[in-house]
Amino acid sequence: MGPYFSDSFNNDAQILREEFENDAGALTNWFQNGDIVLVDRGYRDVIPLLDRLGIDHRMPAHLLPGQSQLSTEDANSSRIVTKSRWIVEARNGHLRSVFKFLAHSLNIQNAKKLNSYYLIAGAILNRYHPIILMQDATVELAREMIDRSNMPNVVQARVEVDNLTRRNGQWVPLGDQALIDFPVLDLEYLSDLTVGTYQVNLASSYIQDKLIRDNDEQFQIDENLEEPGFLRIRVYSRFRNATKHQVFIAYIAHDAENREDHDENVVQGYYCSCKSGARTLGTCAHVASVLWYLGYARHLQNVKYPDESLLNTTLDAANRNPGVEIIEE
Repeated sequence: MGPYFSDSFNNDAQILREEFENDAGALTNWFQNGDIVLVDRGYRDVIPLLDRLGIDHRMPAHLLPGQSQLSTEDANSSRIVTKSRWIVEARNGHLRSVFKFLAHSLNIQNAKKLNSYYLIAGAILNRYHPIILMQDATVELAREMIDRSNMPNVVQARVEVDNLTRRNGQWVPLGDQALIDFPVLDLEYLSDLTVGTYQVNLASSYIQDKLIRDNDEQFQIDENLEEPGFLRIRVYSRFRNATKHQVFIAYIAHDAENREDHDENVVQGYYCSCKSGARTLGTCAHVASVLWYLGYARHLQNVKYPDESLLNTTLDAANRNPGVEIIEE
């Protein structure tokens, strides 16, 4: 297969369509009954072709026109696809991490031999590279993921029914030091809740960004006046500078003197206003960062945040600052 030019006329979908049209028999011979093809959103335009060929496929959901957030069902199904595709991305990453030659631009003479280089690199990896072990990747985990993907988001339902994103009269602001009944969490619990470590690893960056842009050393929280154990937190968007998302977390309140003694399901539910925030299988990075800070990081004596020295020594022609107008989503 290939190589192809790397321009807009040779995107993922067009390349796959070209290969099927040129030699559909050879490609379909790879598949057995019950096989499922996992693709990313870049293959969206070739989905009708896969349907015509009778090839079962799964692709992360995308927002429809006028839609600002995926449904819980779509967000959960997308998480299953990305979790299952991790093994593919990991092995593809080895091609560049092991063979540095393939991680950089090639001159014309080598580019003509690119297909052979990849075949050789793939053969070496298959023969000599250690197999990829996915920690805790068991049948039990798969069943648990399917069960969690079928759970409704009850926190989202309450937020929408009671219009809690706009009814500020039901909330009282407080700093995180005043929140003494939030359960202590460990990294294992957080990883289980988020179905992986990716969101947990991003958490320190999100929290640091929030504290810097809020221009406040205190982590600001809104507590529900009518219900202990129900919080609202505003977190900056990962992709849109002038946007804050609202995170809602329901938890079992605990005695400050006995905070280590808690049940397994101390976090009862969560919801975020971001694109993937309605999921119940795992969490978005905004929810994960809040849980990481409130349940884990703030109890540590020394928390390692990303180095911000570059921010302090680099000018911004856009003159962005924490006082920009915030758009609530």
